[in-house]
Amino acid sequence: MLIIAFKEIVDNLRDRQTVFYALLFGPVLLPLLLGGSLALSFKQLSIDFDEVTELAVAGIERAPSLMTFLAGRNVDAVPAPTDTDTIEAAVRDGDMSIVLQIDADYGRALREGRPAGVTIHLDEADKASAKAARRVEALLGVWERTNDQLRLQHRGLDPTVFDSLDIVANDVSSDGASGQLLASILPFLLIVSMVMGGFYLAVDTTAGERERHSLEPLLGLPVARHHIVLGKFGATLAFVALSGLLCAFSVWALFRFFPADLLGTRLRFDAPTVSAALLLACPLMPFIAAVLIVISASTRSTKQAQTYLGLLMVVPMAPFFVLQFLDLKPSLWTMPWPMLSQYVLLERSVLGLPIPPWHAALSVGGTALAAALLLSLACTLYRRERILS
Repeated sequence: MLIIAFKEIVDNLRDRQTVFYALLFGPVLLPLLLGGSLALSFKQLSIDFDEVTELAVAGIERAPSLMTFLAGRNVDAVPAPTDTDTIEAAVRDGDMSIVLQIDADYGRALREGRPAGVTIHLDEADKASAKAARRVEALLGVWERTNDQLRLQHRGLDPTVFDSLDIVANDVSSDGASGQLLASILPFLLIVSMVMGGFYLAVDTTAGERERHSLEPLLGLPVARHHIVLGKFGATLAFVALSGLLCAFSVWALFRFFPADLLGTRLRFDAPTVSAALLLACPLMPFIAAVLIVISASTRSTKQAQTYLGLLMVVPMAPFFVLQFLDLKPSLWTMPWPMLSQYVLLERSVLGLPIPPWHAALSVGGTALAAALLLSLACTLYRRERILS
């Protein structure tokens, strides 16, 4: 078994395509592209009200109290052209991110108790412009509510008379919806990387050798068929494990560059958390290797094996998308299922939530049983003469 495993590992290390997908694309490039872009998108969407920014204002002299309010909220107003066409051209060309235009009758409308007109010129196609506009809209909303209350008090009315409900939203989640999505990135990247790590080696060990006519001499040796299967399984498992290890290191290295406030209060991608996640994902390694061996052994050509294994890539992605729509909690019926249980447990690990030992035991037991059944099926396929046709 060790000789066969070593032979398969050495042969596949000579294949540049195998090395690229097993040791570079899945473990390194995929976390960088997916995890990095998702984290940066959260950074782009989040608004930091403590950051001091400049805001171009057309008609800045018409709203002195509003400018004082904005200055108290870390927004420094600077004069802008008053011509609307000039403003629109400047925003469209990117010379100005956004422009707040104060209407000519702004002051009179406020004195007469009418809505005072303001216009926010922005470019929705520009992420920086849209983000700046959201911050200004939020601040103007606070300013509007304050003035509404003052108007009612000036007329002798209690502003709370118009509030029939006092709604308080108490979010007890660790880091909200964005934190939940970011937490699911680690299991997604780990599982996809492990599948890609053993993908081409599994294809080459059976379908590839069948096409090269090197499988028949191997099966003709006085070696038990299950020893051959276990040797090929060991080689595939080595690539799957190495890909998972490299992916975990890449995720840890990647998220070291992101500030703690971006990741939330409890969301962690530090070394202990990533190590615990990799440990929870370890039972999946023999399961994935067994799945790859079975599919490769049941196909007749390299092209057919690559087609089937390509469709297999949907399987590790399915729990990721399912868990975005369904709130599956750890339970007696979810924990024994391979991949699904690892997704749930790894998310809880990243979110810093407790994992009961019996949940981990059910996950390990169910995944190990599935891997053993698949290995038994692979041994059965290798005992048939059809394996050579």
